[in-house]
Amino acid sequence: DVGMVCPDCYRDLTGGSSKAQGSKAQGSFLARHWHITYTLILINVAMYGLQQIIPNEWVVRHGNIWWPYVQHGEYYRIISYGFLHMQNDPMHLVWNMINLFIYGVSLERMMGRWKFLLVYLGSIVFGALGVYVLASDTSVVGASGGLFGLMGSFLTLLIIRKQKDTARVFVMITAPNIIYSILTPSNISHACHAGGFVGGVLLTLLFVPLVDKPEPPQQQSPQQWQNGRY
Repeated sequence: DVGMVCPDCYRDLTGGSSKAQGSKAQGSFLARHWHITYTLILINVAMYGLQQIIPNEWVVRHGNIWWPYVQHGEYYRIISYGFLHMQNDPMHLVWNMINLFIYGVSLERMMGRWKFLLVYLGSIVFGALGVYVLASDTSVVGASGGLFGLMGSFLTLLIIRKQKDTARVFVMITAPNIIYSILTPSNISHACHAGGFVGGVLLTLLFVPLVDKPEPPQQQSPQQWQNGRY
């Protein structure tokens, strides 16, 4: 599992930008309030519904990441696996979607919709590559590759923008969960997580020159002493 993003941390990253606030006031209601993150969540939920309707795990068998099939031309699997989940474990979907909402909305506002989408989808691809390099004989489904990419992206932006204290808190929250998942025997694909995380970091470094830097908060005038009080 991955940690939550506090509102203050997000405000520190955006710098309370008046430019960002001004842009929110423009455009239609849908453009101002709808996020690509919501669309990604709906796609995942819809695919899980198909998994329940179509028998014999047909959707999983034709959409999971299984490298022998990829090498025989089914290249779509390096993306499709990221929108499927364990058919008999609804909590696999639920927890992934909660974390997608937490990280997705924040990063989408920070990076912009399309750069965020490229980082997310690219991290899914990197997750598939991680499986190929570290565990090519395994079959994998789940959004975790993309989610770990968002974690890597968020941490990278924290460091680049010199939010070191917030970065420490982020690591303190997420590291125990990651370590616990690694040490606990389970069917978690750590190879996919590692590949996704690396992909999120690399893609964010690629897009950093294209991401608007937050404007510094306006400095208040120094307080004056009046009658022994501020």
